[in-house]
Amino acid sequence: MFKKQIEALQKLAQKPFAIFAVLLIVGIAAYGLHIYWMGFYWDDWPWIWFGHVMGPQGMLKIDVEHRPGSGVILFVGSLLAGENPVLWQVYNLGWRILGSFALAWALAQIWPKHKTRIIWVSLLFLAYPGFNQQFVAVNNSRHIFPLITFFLSLGLMLKAVQNRAHYWRYTGGALLLWLATMFTTEYYYGLEFIRPVILWLLIRRGEKRFWPGVVAAVKDWLPYLLPLLAVFGWRFAISKSVNYQITIFSEVSAAPGNTLLLRLWGIISDLLASGFGAWSTILKLPDPTLFGPRTQLYYWGIVLVVSLGVLLYLIFAHRADENPTWRQEALILGAAALVVAPLPFWVTDLDPKLTFPADRLLLPMILGSSMLIAALIDLIFRRATIKVLILALMVGLAVGQHNQNAITYRRDWKYQIAFFQQLTTRIPDLMPGTAILSNELPNNRSTDNSLTAPLNWTYRPDFAGGDLPLNMLYIDLRFGDDEPVVEGSKYFTSTYRFYPFRGAPEQSVVIYHRPPACLQVMDNDRDHYYPLLPDFVKDTLPYSDPTRILAESNPNIALPAVLSQYPQPENWCYYFELADLARQRGEWARVAELGDIAFKLDDSPNHASERVPFVEGYAHVSRWNRAEELTFEALKINQFMGPMLCETWERIEADTESSPERDALLEKINTQFECSLY
Repeated sequence: MFKKQIEALQKLAQKPFAIFAVLLIVGIAAYGLHIYWMGFYWDDWPWIWFGHVMGPQGMLKIDVEHRPGSGVILFVGSLLAGENPVLWQVYNLGWRILGSFALAWALAQIWPKHKTRIIWVSLLFLAYPGFNQQFVAVNNSRHIFPLITFFLSLGLMLKAVQNRAHYWRYTGGALLLWLATMFTTEYYYGLEFIRPVILWLLIRRGEKRFWPGVVAAVKDWLPYLLPLLAVFGWRFAISKSVNYQITIFSEVSAAPGNTLLLRLWGIISDLLASGFGAWSTILKLPDPTLFGPRTQLYYWGIVLVVSLGVLLYLIFAHRADENPTWRQEALILGAAALVVAPLPFWVTDLDPKLTFPADRLLLPMILGSSMLIAALIDLIFRRATIKVLILALMVGLAVGQHNQNAITYRRDWKYQIAFFQQLTTRIPDLMPGTAILSNELPNNRSTDNSLTAPLNWTYRPDFAGGDLPLNMLYIDLRFGDDEPVVEGSKYFTSTYRFYPFRGAPEQSVVIYHRPPACLQVMDNDRDHYYPLLPDFVKDTLPYSDPTRILAESNPNIALPAVLSQYPQPENWCYYFELADLARQRGEWARVAELGDIAFKLDDSPNHASERVPFVEGYAHVSRWNRAEELTFEALKINQFMGPMLCETWERIEADTESSPERDALLEKINTQFECSLY
């Protein structure tokens, strides 16, 4: 009854455009469903800010010394997307999907009669779960784009050797694309060594003898080998003056035995993790403590829909092209691609891992992993239905995992917004040359180096060059978390890519933020007894100078448009930051007024210490009962608040006039809290 409809679907699924349509849909399902709520992360911030300060042409200067083509990708993105994170996400997603298109086309030049297997590899390539930085759209656009040029270059190379009449025309095109890849990123330097492997695989189909085939493959590789050696020589020559210096030679010469053993173990670990371990992550289901019932339902819905859709497509697109030769060639090429891909990272002492931010280094390993997984599935399982079922389920689960990842990025963006809203509420302005010293913030998709860009963008929106006004430094990351070495640190006289920062340890403001608690500006005179404050933060309190905060609001200061488009909620932390600022200004009536509003909210303090400014405010306006109530509440909530509260009431005693009510309350607190011990 449905025979004609099934045949029509089979013909449709087997048309060349069908694979591209399916890749487009899978790419959007994996990376495109959340992009409206995404922002900027990690190195996105510096690049966008440099473009803001210098204009789009400023992007051309980024990494121009060793990646001259990467600035072009960022420049084009800046022209198309401006400072809009959603458009940057679309821009980067486009490159990712086009990269899978280019791979499918290149594989078709190797195995023109194995379209089903090409579909498998392309789907696995697009859904690869080890690389989770798709949403760091600005920075990674320059690393994802070269996948397109690399695969197109491979395809043209194959067309050249298969069509000798037009050899140099195709070779010329392949070399131009090769140059675009080489000068945009060094990520794919290692993959260049799969060219002779591919050529040898093609030659061995007709020439069964090993060495003649190798010689012929090397001859066809020569147009690429000679310029490759030149590029390697250039990159080595400049390695000491740019990021990611080549360290392998000095390490081996210093301790050859230990270094080689450690390197060998690291190589094996990297290959297992990137090739196979990455795919085990799709079995990590949503954690109920992090993802609620609705999110889990959404996850399973995505997995089910994508798995079912891919399964139906693979069933209808299936062709009877069973051939053990493909499996053998795919295993050889996949293994070769996986082994050579990390070479640029191994020689520069970079360590590809499945965790952020090192997972960005897995990009070149996706090709080898995808080929090996597809070939092993084809080899191990006999029945075609089992093969496509496993592949569909793997793709579906990988897409589900990418959606989990997208949700964490969305949460990270929300945190960044809340952080800068609280920061600008508490700190209206800062003196130039100030360093913000902070604990490592929980937004693990950005670092202090990243957040220095929006910090300056916010407080110096008219910055056009010269000395960097402000710098943000994570205490534990930059100075150590055992005994922070702040004095003499290079970070107070450093260069932020193009702009020097000239500060000093004593020109710092220390902040502490552990959500859901509110952001706090730390003061050595007030916060030495802050309960359970990490030692590395406590050790930097003597350097904190809150007087560098300019208490008067500066009308020119505003959050960048990308952050200010989100309304600031008038929640507990909003009123706490206002009250703490008013406390610094000595506006005690204002502190009490804000307290009356804040404590009526359907919200509450997230840390006992957040009551302290209001204790002081109510005390200074002689509302002793309310000050007493908050004092005992704070101690009841956190038993370690005693010393901090004693110190608070010591200040109150020194700064307020004596009265029977005040003196009686002071005696009560001093007695019950045993303040004489501190």
